[in-house]
Amino acid sequence: MVRLEGGWVTRVGGPFLAGIALAAAAAGGCVRTSGMLWADTATPTGGFSRLARQSAYDGEPVTFEMECAPGVNYVVFGVEGNETVVEVPTSLGRYRDVRTFRAGDKPVTYEVYATPFVIRGVRDWYYDSAEKAWYFHPRSGDRTDVQAGPEETIRIVCYRREVRVPIKGRGGPPKAIDLRLTAASGEVTRVPWRRPADGPDARGFLLLGPDKKGLYEVTYQPTYKEVSRSGTTLVEALVTHADGTLEQVRQDLDTP
Repeated sequence: MVRLEGGWVTRVGGPFLAGIALAAAAAGGCVRTSGMLWADTATPTGGFSRLARQSAYDGEPVTFEMECAPGVNYVVFGVEGNETVVEVPTSLGRYRDVRTFRAGDKPVTYEVYATPFVIRGVRDWYYDSAEKAWYFHPRSGDRTDVQAGPEETIRIVCYRREVRVPIKGRGGPPKAIDLRLTAASGEVTRVPWRRPADGPDARGFLLLGPDKKGLYEVTYQPTYKEVSRSGTTLVEALVTHADGTLEQVRQDLDTP
């Protein structure tokens, strides 16, 4: 989508940059250099990957890196139309940006893109401090900036999970529950028991039930810091029942 305001043009989404490149090529050729986009959320260790489709947990900061060949002047980096124009230092030839993604009960897919440009005269992108937005506005008589390589795109699928551990009561409600989450890194999170009197903002799991069959259920929504960056997260609940017996319940939580 393109928005026109007082002669200024702003772009939302990837296709507009392709149009700029075609216009630049028609005006005098297109410089072709290499550019590559990475994200750090696909591997357990937080290393960068060029996978075109990656997952991120709700609230997880994701670092992106765009590497450009020598001669690139700036990168247009955007997430679903929210764009930033960054000048690329010639000594580094790369740009990093950190974004945080959100999701509700259902996963949400975000398109992240980065495109390198070469200036041919005066830079065609300007920042409007009043609107806090970047605009594409080539000057009359000036040579249009050239897209210096293909637009790189990574789709981030943002999601969240809920822990749900069923427990069959033995003589009544459990006396104690030790709930632990173990990430692939080996980091263990102990989750406290949140009682209804603690209020809605208190951290911890809730115990629901019993239902008609005498079943209880532990429910908890982890944060991105408590789950694996990829793979699965081990959920363990050590239950001390009302009759004094112990039970350990284990399950794997899918956290891609």
